[in-house]
Amino acid sequence: MTLEFVAGSVPVESLAITVQDENGNARNLSAYSGASLLVSGPDGVLRTGGTAAITDVANGLVTFTWPTTTLFDVPGDYRMALKLTAGSGADYTSPLRVVVVKGLED
Repeated sequence: MTLEFVAGSVPVESLAITVQDENGNARNLSAYSGASLLVSGPDGVLRTGGTAAITDVANGLVTFTWPTTTLFDVPGDYRMALKLTAGSGADYTSPLRVVVVKGLED
């Protein structure tokens, strides 16, 4: 799966992410106390902002609320992954490709 955004976008609607196990089934997230979304730009630098929350433990649902400024500052290939935390440990989901294109107004 690949997501696509326009450079400079500040999405309004939250992003709902279902964490899946190796068989494609929703993963129970009861072992985790928190989540964050990691966004890496085409330059390899992490973009920060927004908040992620585990919103449905049993069905593996994490909801990400976008920041008020863009995470997609330049066109190119980005990667996004969830970091799920529990105490001093953390698990990461496989990165998802995000394509950011130049907008028509640019």
